[in-house]
Amino acid sequence: MYLNYFGLQTEPFSIAPDPQFLYMSERHQEALAHLSYGLQGSGGFILLTGEVGTGKTTVSRALLEQLPEATRTAFILNPMLNETELLATLCDEFGIRYAKRNITNKRLTDKLQEFLLTAHAAGEQCVVLIDEAQHLRPQVLEQLRLLTNLETNQHKLLRVILIGQPELQDLLRRRELRQLAQRITARYHLLPLQAADTQRYINYRLQVAGAQRELFDNAALKLVHYYSEGIPRRLNLLCDRALLAAYNDQVQVVGKAQVKAAARELDVTPSPTPRRTSIALVATVVIALVGTAALSWWLNSSAATANTRAVAQPVTIASAQQPLQSLLRAWQLPQPPAEVELCRWLEEYQLGCVQGRLRFDRIKALNLPVLLQLQDGGWQAVTTDTATPNANWTGEFLAVFPLPPGYQLSSADTYQHWLSEQLRPTTAQQQDSLAELVTALQQQHGLPVSGELDGLTLAWLTSHHTDFGPRLAAQQEQQ
Repeated sequence: MYLNYFGLQTEPFSIAPDPQFLYMSERHQEALAHLSYGLQGSGGFILLTGEVGTGKTTVSRALLEQLPEATRTAFILNPMLNETELLATLCDEFGIRYAKRNITNKRLTDKLQEFLLTAHAAGEQCVVLIDEAQHLRPQVLEQLRLLTNLETNQHKLLRVILIGQPELQDLLRRRELRQLAQRITARYHLLPLQAADTQRYINYRLQVAGAQRELFDNAALKLVHYYSEGIPRRLNLLCDRALLAAYNDQVQVVGKAQVKAAARELDVTPSPTPRRTSIALVATVVIALVGTAALSWWLNSSAATANTRAVAQPVTIASAQQPLQSLLRAWQLPQPPAEVELCRWLEEYQLGCVQGRLRFDRIKALNLPVLLQLQDGGWQAVTTDTATPNANWTGEFLAVFPLPPGYQLSSADTYQHWLSEQLRPTTAQQQDSLAELVTALQQQHGLPVSGELDGLTLAWLTSHHTDFGPRLAAQQEQQ
């Protein structure tokens, strides 16, 4: 209806997965890198999770487009199957002929094993992709694990990609599935878009649709992100209705009034609390530290590696319920499950955390939302640059930061290149060791001088040299 009015050639915000409108944000690209690495490894299972509408299908389609031609794929879009139905579906997807009468699990398994061995001998890789995998029964997951037992000395003959909502992670924590969970060699949780990516997403889709000018003003873009919470499916619905409202109002640019009208029509309101809750939480804080190298790391193939260690003070839901929820909300994270180590859990979301003692002005210089520990054992959340510490603050803090690009991949090339670009400007001497470079950086920016690429230094680097995640100065509610 509004296409001619705005000079568009096609609908820019259709929720259909049209490949020409594929926008790969930084997080989508990182998810794709993790999954691609998983397919190249020797493991059997790859895991992709995310809330409804965050773009899991987008990532999986991009992954399948990158697969080599010598790849046989099987899609399972309806996971509500029993073990026999699963095996029969796999045979159907791979084009394996079998007798329809007197089907048994053993006969179907033998057929699949024969097919996998033949494919391997022909140099082909076999991949199974299961969507909505949170609905899989534990017995079916165990059957999949047994199928991946077939292997050579170097490779699994079958790779399984599990795609699902966050409940899939809870399912895989069950004791009877611990063997399967240990075989997951690559996992990624896709978070909603951040504000900057939301704007790029909207403008990209408009340009593909033929827009010759900007159709949303800055205030409208911020408000769309606020209402949608960065979830692409919500973005599409809101932007489509906002354009329709602008057409009805006969205005040339979508403003806040049209976005608010679209939100009312769709009955969209931001979630006041994280989407998932738990009854109890005992979260042990783990410090993310990065090892050091003795020589200049760009002269050799070594790269800094991460280590974690537990600290004594646990963060309990009784002492940190509201502050912790504020921190999680800033990162658009769900509530952690019960009895989980907080920082170890954050690694599933490609985040690190660091705890220490620092002056408040130096903490603010990190420009990251933090928790401040209080003398009574409680915590204070600091999510804006105007906040001040309580009078009974101990000086201890906990900060969450985005892990650098390529940090969790076994191939260190991406991470090493990123680190090189960030540390090179700190000194004019190109042959300085890593310790000298880090010391120069710490001295320039008022960080504790350790000469080591510790968690605090890495948090400062990622805060100032990556776009992902919230910052203190950006945590302002849209009006």
